[in-house]
Parts: sequence; structure tokens; C-alpha cells
Amino acid sequence: MDPARWRPLARLGDLVVPLACAGCGARGVVLCLSCVMLLGEPRRCEQGAPRLDRTDGLPPLPVWALAALRGPVHGLVVAWKDGGRRDVDAALAEVMDSAGCTLARVVRAATSGPVAVVPVPSSPRSTLRRGCVPVEVLAAGLVRGLRAGGVDARRDEGALRRRAWVRDQAGLGRDARGRNLAGALVARAGDASTPVVVVDDVLTTGATLAAVHDTLVAAGRCVLGAVVLAATPGT
Repeated sequence: MDPARWRPLARLGDLVVPLACAGCGARGVVLCLSCVMLLGEPRRCEQGAPRLDRTDGLPPLPVWALAALRGPVHGLVVAWKDGGRRDVDAALAEVMDSAGCTLARVVRAATSGPVAVVPVPSSPRSTLRRGCVPVEVLAAGLVRGLRAGGVDARRDEGALRRRAWVRDQAGLGRDARGRNLAGALVARAGDASTPVVVVDDVLTTGATLAAVHDTLVAAGRCVLGAVVLAATPGT
């Protein structure tokens, strides 16, 4: 089949539903170079997330973010998660792949064995509404990057699940997020010798990652840290 035959139809489709950058709205691209460049090198961001503070004197869970959750990055995340922009999956997987390559050195310093990459599960209601679990795209990209960096990384999608009654965290305040997640996560007992790297889309108050961390630890897992696409400014 000659792809050139379909180009006029593609141009016609762009006239009916104009293609626009999922971040800034620039015409004619899925994700423009300027928005891609905002998703840069992973940086530590856990210090500003109040829910990650520990009461036992230990430091909070290490979390790396690729960008601040503001401006075009905020628009991109909303469009990707809730706007049906599955066309940016490949680009987001690629930036997480790059982040995995960068973070492989950190992971290798912590362990010489295999690592389980665990995506934070969506609520059943959100999964039904979206028809997918977007964060699994990020987890797949991170696994590829860690492997390229010499880490024996394996995705473990079944390590965590959310109970059916949990609400979506979107729109909830800091205290409400904590209450919503209390007892909402269930961890499957896994190999205690295989440490975990958690992946989520965003870090806001830290309530989700704190609950994930506590649930995995209670199941006997060692959590090395977490990687998110973006974090609320100040975190």
C-alpha cells in the first residue's frame, strides 16, 4: 500500500479537526518541540510534597520529576489523561525512556539485581472512563530506558490495585486525598529481594505516592523511589 495515497485524506482530516500540540495548542503537530523541551532531565522534587513527610525521622521517598506542572505541561497532562490525546503516548514514552537512561546510574548504585517498575493504578472508574491506564505508557518507557542504562528492569503492572470504591484523586484537596486513599490500595506480595521503582503521572501533595509506598512496604517490598512526569511547582 502506497502511503502517499492517504496524504490528501490526512490533510482533509486536519481541516475538519485541526491537529494541535497537546501542550500549547500550536497548529499542525501532536507535540511541538518547545513543549517536548520542557520535559527535561529528571530532578528530585519530594521535599515540597507535604504528604511525603515521614513521622519516624526517616527522609521522604525520593521522587524525580521531568517538569513542573504548569503552563503547557499542565495542559499536556490534562489533554493526555482526560482529553483522549492518545496520539502523544509515543512522545511521552520516549521522554521517560530518556529519563530511565539518566536514572539508571542511581538505580545501579542502589542495587545490582533486577528492579520492578510499578505503575500507580488508576481507580476502576477512571480506567473505565478513559478506556486505558495512561501511566502504563510512562512505565513502559522507563523500563526501556533503565534497560538501556544497564539495569535489569521489568514492568510489574499487577503489584498494586485500587479497590473499586476509591474516588479519582483529581479535584480533591490535601486532606481529602489522604482520606480517599486510606485503605484503598492493595499490594500483591512479591519477591522481597527485588526492589521497586514506582511510576506516576504527577506529584501534587504526595498523598498517592505516600500511600503506594506504605502499601508496598507493608507487603514486604523495598521501594527505591518514584518517577513522575511532572510535579506541582514548589515540589
